[in-house]
Amino acid sequence: MRVADRSITLGYAVASGGVVAIPVRHLVICGQTQESGKTTCLEGLIARSTLRAVTFITKRGESAFYGAARIEPYFREQADWQYVAAILEASRGEKLKMERAWIIRASKGAQSLADVQRNVRKALVDPKVRGMSADMYLQLDAYLDIVVPQIAKTRWAPALKLRPGVNAVDLTTLPDEMQHLVIKSSLNWVLEREENTIVVIPEAWKFCPEGRGTPVKLSALALIRQGAALKNYVWLDSQDIGGIDKAMLRSVPVWLLGVQRESNEIKRTLNNIPAGIAKPSKAAIATLELGQFIACWGTHAIKTYAQPSWLDENTARLIATGGMHARDVGLPPRVKERTTVDADEAARLRSENQKLRDENTIFAQVNIELKRRIVALEEKGNHADQPHRSELPKNRKDAASDSGTPRRPTSDEQPTDRVERRDHRPTGDAARAVPPGDDTEALYQAFKARLIEDAPALLRLLTERSELTVEVKRAQVTLDGTSLAGRLAQLIADGWFDEPRGGTTTWAELQRRGFTGANNTNREMARLAEKGFLTKEDGGYQAVRNMKINIVEAA
Repeated sequence: MRVADRSITLGYAVASGGVVAIPVRHLVICGQTQESGKTTCLEGLIARSTLRAVTFITKRGESAFYGAARIEPYFREQADWQYVAAILEASRGEKLKMERAWIIRASKGAQSLADVQRNVRKALVDPKVRGMSADMYLQLDAYLDIVVPQIAKTRWAPALKLRPGVNAVDLTTLPDEMQHLVIKSSLNWVLEREENTIVVIPEAWKFCPEGRGTPVKLSALALIRQGAALKNYVWLDSQDIGGIDKAMLRSVPVWLLGVQRESNEIKRTLNNIPAGIAKPSKAAIATLELGQFIACWGTHAIKTYAQPSWLDENTARLIATGGMHARDVGLPPRVKERTTVDADEAARLRSENQKLRDENTIFAQVNIELKRRIVALEEKGNHADQPHRSELPKNRKDAASDSGTPRRPTSDEQPTDRVERRDHRPTGDAARAVPPGDDTEALYQAFKARLIEDAPALLRLLTERSELTVEVKRAQVTLDGTSLAGRLAQLIADGWFDEPRGGTTTWAELQRRGFTGANNTNREMARLAEKGFLTKEDGGYQAVRNMKINIVEAA
């Protein structure tokens, strides 16, 4: 069966338990964040499609795809005026009007955005440019000043290296303007070089908006219109479907509708479904549960429980038929870290391993040489520098008796002077002479001084190794106990986060304790993790061990 004719098992029909399979096409999925299960649904579809997929993580705290391989962001720079205009429209959040003429002038002859900015700054210092023209160039320079430095300092992958399964590109450290450019470059790469590949565009309302251009929107439309012949597909993921470009939505034949509670959003969602595709009722969308979607394509509109990639068929069917709740299945099992690497990464690891082996060999040779020299100096000290027993003065209190048996010192003859000699550190010429007698510390210092003189190259190799000192300063945060962040801090102090806790269970605990504010639990927990109070684990967020907690009661 050709890929274009294939279907993917979405899950099982609610109530009946029958298998629901959707065609492999361009797709849009919508629903309330953390209430519908969009990411889990997409994960299962990609896993069962056997196609490769690339998605993008655009904000902190966003749930990543299960088992996704992290890949470096790919970026290919352009400088045509349409591209520059799209960047500025995305940055401003509004459609450009009069600015196009100035953008065309600034882009003329440019090979990169840095060239465009240089053209803009040349115009700004031109005394002939004044009034509206000066204002326009000033605006262009301000927008480009956000993007151009970021392009220069970011490490970009030379190609979009896709592995089997889901590939995730982390863009959380980049500003919105750069996120647009990376997603656009990835879309272009797939259109020009790949086959059997899915590009998941998160927050489609932002990257493919209605009424204005963005870099992502232009490339996504091109891939939707041209990519299907090569089995390349665009999947749009959005909570708010009303703000997505209508021309793009009309080209998408498969719709997965998750739960929506707000009546206007339900109405907008249904109105945006193209003619010819079956539509559910408003009540059907408002009453959907976690993991349930209404799959709409052709003449079908089927209420379905979307099977997660990590859940077996029998359990998924049991949930669909009402024998079990989706929230009772828990979290997916821990994913083993990927052990395969590409050719470039393997070459880099081999080079680092060889370097470490060479360094270990050098240190082993240094160690052998030092031991050899110490043994030689010890023998020299024992045979050349120590006086013969027969030459020892007879009147020394610590000398041997005539019978050859050592005499025990009396109580007033305890060797207290040995403590004083232990602190002696010979320097200069004195360090080169091995002292007579049984002074071990002074003998060691003599050995060390002689080795420093005789083997400077060997010891220098040891003493010149780089040393990294990390000073950790824990942030101090004062929080109001009536705020959400303050309530989370109280939970930390009470031991709630001694084991990993997810956003749903934490919110339920906050409500149990009487908190009535807005549910921004995941966002606030992510902020506390950023400040070093929590760590993100597989099962949620966990408190940092040995953290100092000080609670002060208000007066």
